[in-house]
Amino acid sequence: MLNDDLNQEQMLRENGLAFFGAITASVSHELNNVISIIDQTAGLLDDLLNGVESGQPIPNERLQRFADRVSNQTQRGVDIIKRLNTFAHGVDDPVCEFEINRLVENLTDLCQRFADMKKVDLKTRFSNEPITIMNSPFLVQQALYLYIRRVLAVSNPDETITVSIDSRESHATLSVECVSRDFGNDGFDVEYYNLLLKRISDTVKIFNDPDRTVIEISIPFEN
Repeated sequence: MLNDDLNQEQMLRENGLAFFGAITASVSHELNNVISIIDQTAGLLDDLLNGVESGQPIPNERLQRFADRVSNQTQRGVDIIKRLNTFAHGVDDPVCEFEINRLVENLTDLCQRFADMKKVDLKTRFSNEPITIMNSPFLVQQALYLYIRRVLAVSNPDETITVSIDSRESHATLSVECVSRDFGNDGFDVEYYNLLLKRISDTVKIFNDPDRTVIEISIPFEN
């Protein structure tokens, strides 16, 4: 029994680090794109300034375009860092009270790059009212992330994946909706996912109809 517990804790640590690393690596790519665009704009400004020294004027509208580009990318960088900061604080407390709409919004924003790489539209639909639960924010995010990535792996360009949040009696329900298909288990660690579900204390249900598949992850308000 002790060995089983140790193996489970090791599995949680290893997979948790892989999840944290995947999100961090994706964010670093986004920030690198931001810095590259700002660097390119700075290079163009240098070229314009060199032209001024040769007596070539700089049109005001062109300067404004460069200023807007730098401003937009700076704000984009600030937003990316805020999302990463919020995500990183999800490991501050193993279990705590949090509002699940905000948690899911932040996670899906962080997963947007994965969807963009597949040319898939990742959408969110939130509950009308805030839903506060007591659970592990890190494990809840991980459970949702793994299914988003599982669905993305079999999605085709121009398809839509919708993540929804709702409340039902004593549970919050996270739904991942996509075009109907057989997912299979390639690259999906069922044993680890079952361990995650055990820790966040509920179940996953998959509903199929001719036009769509809906995956529902139920999370109790209090774990």
